[in-house]
Amino acid sequence: MASSSSSKHPYPATINVAKFISLKLTSTNYLLWAQVLALIESQDLLGFITGKVPEPEAEIDNKEGKVPNPDQAAWKWTDRLVKAWITATMSEEALGTVVGLTNSFEVWTALTNAYSQDSQAREFELNLKLQEKKKESTSLIDYIRELKSTCDQLNAIGRPVRDQNKVFGF
Repeated sequence: MASSSSSKHPYPATINVAKFISLKLTSTNYLLWAQVLALIESQDLLGFITGKVPEPEAEIDNKEGKVPNPDQAAWKWTDRLVKAWITATMSEEALGTVVGLTNSFEVWTALTNAYSQDSQAREFELNLKLQEKKKESTSLIDYIRELKSTCDQLNAIGRPVRDQNKVFGF
């Protein structure tokens, strides 16, 4: 739970993200990895990655003129922590996608665009993987898990596999 502060941007509790999210984001596990949202949401900080909590102005007016806005400092602190939670759960490969991005909204948007995008190339790649998948020497559980993962990835890009096609894959 987020701890209280005098600002409207609460300082979240210190959390060891590795205890909650052991999975590192790669090019193939976005759907599973995106469960990091539950952690962010549990701290009431989802607005930082959705853009609903924008960065406040750097200065505000008061009777002495323009002064630094304390809400901006609190916002930056909280946003940097959220960004750190996200990047701490990414593989080196995925980190290359977000190099140079300055806030959690930019990072989350870049990851969503890179890994959950409705792209024809990704759809083609996943459908081909589904069609060519053979049980071979893998265990039945691993085979079913891989088929389900591919179907889930297609669903994540808005191209769900019909149940009858899943049966044919099995």
